[in-house]
Amino acid sequence: MTRTVMKKRRHEFLLRQIRQNPFLKDEDLARACNVSVSTIRFDRAELGIAEYRERVKSAAVEGMGAAAVQTGEVLDLNLFHDGISVLETDASMTFDGTDIVKGQFIYAFAENLALSVIDAKAALVKFANVKYVHEARAGERLIAKSNVMRVNDNGYVVRVVIKANLNEVFRGKFSLIVKDDDVLEE
Repeated sequence: MTRTVMKKRRHEFLLRQIRQNPFLKDEDLARACNVSVSTIRFDRAELGIAEYRERVKSAAVEGMGAAAVQTGEVLDLNLFHDGISVLETDASMTFDGTDIVKGQFIYAFAENLALSVIDAKAALVKFANVKYVHEARAGERLIAKSNVMRVNDNGYVVRVVIKANLNEVFRGKFSLIVKDDDVLEE
């Protein structure tokens, strides 16, 4: 088989794989294709496929539409393990006449990251144990970190901590029940 034919097949494979799972990293694709990471990066460039971070961001925006602006931007995501997200707060998120961000935006930010890390098509919060530690103010950048603490038969327990300027603003544990059979397994 010529190099051109092998490259064409690899390109077709890459397109299929990333269409099915935009969260695949270059390292994963390189292993699957039995080539170097730099070869995958060249292939992605030729095919116009965005890098991992941009694919994750794009998938989040497609999945949530305009709500993505108010539920944060996923910066790092290790499915079924942990994730990091950021939310830029503004005056539209505050109580009238104050610069204090409403709890509903902070909760939605935390819940969105908890749901993103388990990658379920449909999941519900069975219960959540949350604590608002300190108020967040308009203009602050909120950083959320999540980690999967437990995996049960059809659900997960995910812990989320949100900080602003290195001060904890929110922490919560979400018990999530998966409502579909197509959750990705490791």
